[in-house]
Amino acid sequence: MKREGFHLPTSRKWLAAAAAVLVVGGTGTYALVSSVSDPRADSYDFNGDGFPDLAVGLPGDTLNGHANAGSVAVATGSISGLIGSSYLLNQDSADVSGAPEAGDSFGQVLTSGDFDADGYADLAVNAPFEAIGSTEGAGYVTIQYGSSSGLINSRSQSIHEDSSGIPGDVVKDEIFGYSLATGDLNGDGYDDLAIGQPLDSANGKPNAGTARVVFGSGSGLDMASTIWLDQSTDNVPGGPESQDRFAEQLAIGDINGDGNDDLVSATIGEQIPSSSDRGSLHVMFGPFTDAPSSGDYIDSAHVDGIGEFSGSALAIGNFNADPYLDVAVGVSDQKVGEDGAAGRLAVFYAGSDGLSHDNVELFDQDTPGIGGGPEPEDYFAADLAVGDVDGDGIDDLVVGVRSEALSGHPGAGAATILFGNIQGGIAATDSLWIDQSVAGVPGTVYEADHFGWTVGVLDMDGDGVEEPLIGAPGNSHGTVTLLEVERGALISATAYAQADLELEEGSGEDAFGIALPK
Repeated sequence: MKREGFHLPTSRKWLAAAAAVLVVGGTGTYALVSSVSDPRADSYDFNGDGFPDLAVGLPGDTLNGHANAGSVAVATGSISGLIGSSYLLNQDSADVSGAPEAGDSFGQVLTSGDFDADGYADLAVNAPFEAIGSTEGAGYVTIQYGSSSGLINSRSQSIHEDSSGIPGDVVKDEIFGYSLATGDLNGDGYDDLAIGQPLDSANGKPNAGTARVVFGSGSGLDMASTIWLDQSTDNVPGGPESQDRFAEQLAIGDINGDGNDDLVSATIGEQIPSSSDRGSLHVMFGPFTDAPSSGDYIDSAHVDGIGEFSGSALAIGNFNADPYLDVAVGVSDQKVGEDGAAGRLAVFYAGSDGLSHDNVELFDQDTPGIGGGPEPEDYFAADLAVGDVDGDGIDDLVVGVRSEALSGHPGAGAATILFGNIQGGIAATDSLWIDQSVAGVPGTVYEADHFGWTVGVLDMDGDGVEEPLIGAPGNSHGTVTLLEVERGALISATAYAQADLELEEGSGEDAFGIALPK
């Protein structure tokens, strides 16, 4: 397919074009932990050996002369972390469904779950600008199933709006699969896949946004079971309106502590009545049947300071060790003081009734304890990832600052880690600032590296402590930096390019690191 604006000669221009279309934010799932009674593999453990594997999107990869066709790099984990077994997955691979085309952007967003509960994690990969037939930008999702040999096997599945069982019509530039999340929404023991389509029409309203939930089963994702969600669905609050962009970001976890997974949508463009604010959260409570069992709604107009397209990133975690999962929301376009798009983070703490407008805490680069300072177009909190990175049993939050200017280099980028606490949750105290000028961090600060464009977490060595991951897709051909940290201190940092994973070096258009595990 052809898509104007995505055939560009450098990764820096590719990133600028991607940002101009839609904000590439965090999409994910609160990590599932295997137990004796739960046969599901941990997320990203594709070969079932107990060590999650690293999957990295490079949606700008050129295949057979097709620019920006896209790939995913996979490196296996072990007790010592990364080992040399690495490979590329793309639509030119023999065991992956579909075929590469220019501008598909395969690998822009990833998520992982065990859709058939066979003890091997599966990988879902989007190609949001894939053409379906002659319809450009329709969107497409590929599922690659895990096995004892990892993802190298013939079990591949494609899902799009022309697939049997998937409701909806193929329409140009409606980017089916722009956001993805996994979790068990119907409580049957199989992970399900939530697929967001924020530019889809709903009830005749353009760009109102929709989502699909495809339920897992003993044979994998069952497309015949798929349900459609929008703001006119039973128990989904509100109503579809033009430019709402429902399902711009998705995340799954048990928000109200009732034992059922819930689905959260960041509806980034929703206009709040009698307000200039935009953005809301839709919480859809499980268990799901043909609709959520109930719903809840948080709008930006009732929280001072998050009115500029709330929900550019979304993550779920337990930041205070209570029975409920909390919701972190990036508002990367938020004005801070006089600085437009400096960015802000909102952390909503959940209770038995879900979320509340009142139980929320805001952070930005004016918050004491957080590094740097607000500047125009820093995009603080443009991406988020959650995990217990210091081993204290409480989740922490990794925050991307994708366009932070450093030492006169615009767009150099940075990240900060905010630690959870049993008293009070996320705090700026002991926060950890990371950029490429910090001692021990490989690389050099440079314009448009976009270090922190994406962030992730993954327990590569299986020790129960997750490692933060920082993507810098504009750093040469793209890098991913793996950190070891303790509260308030960096222990080590290792940067990986494609060549470090024993793959071909790649090119400046690849944007390696633009998608990371959540």
